[in-house]
Amino acid sequence: MLKKLVRLVIVLGGFCAFPGCAGNLPSSEYRVWQEEVKLNDGRVIVVTQKKRCQGAYTGGNYARCIAREAWLMINLPEFGAQPIVWHENLTPRILNVHNGHLYVVGWPPTGYEFDLYGKPRPPYIGFVFVDKQWKRIAFEEIPVAIYDVNMLIESIPPEDMKFLTLQKKESKEMNGDSAYQKDQKRIDPAYKSNF
Repeated sequence: MLKKLVRLVIVLGGFCAFPGCAGNLPSSEYRVWQEEVKLNDGRVIVVTQKKRCQGAYTGGNYARCIAREAWLMINLPEFGAQPIVWHENLTPRILNVHNGHLYVVGWPPTGYEFDLYGKPRPPYIGFVFVDKQWKRIAFEEIPVAIYDVNMLIESIPPEDMKFLTLQKKESKEMNGDSAYQKDQKRIDPAYKSNF
């Protein structure tokens, strides 16, 4: 009986060697770049983004991946001399300042993150920087004045791009691409995700 059980475990373990088995997901890689971000007050700041990508591949003009984690490093003197770091399992879509408060709005890249963050409806997840830490806020607390997306819509830029200028980000090849839906360029309170 023990021999049969050992054989069964070996056979079942062998199946997980094939791609697609839950225990054999593609390895992760990290991508880091700097990105110019235009704030509502007219300032253009440089933000460092870092993402842990899973299942990265090259397709078309972009290296695509599922960004399982994202970090933003932000330098804004009115919030302190030290860089501010935001780290979540979301894709950051908005980084902005409104009425003296710093906000980040993220988007779940897959249904896994959607579930992880409590299945929010609509699927935008807001944070405000208060007392030197990030605090998650209800959707209704995200100011309408910052609804326009000002971060890179695509998960990551092309691999050779380490500094993403505002001009390049707004070009037809990136955020200005007409294939992007309205809800990808601006928060839509009525949007219902497919998650």
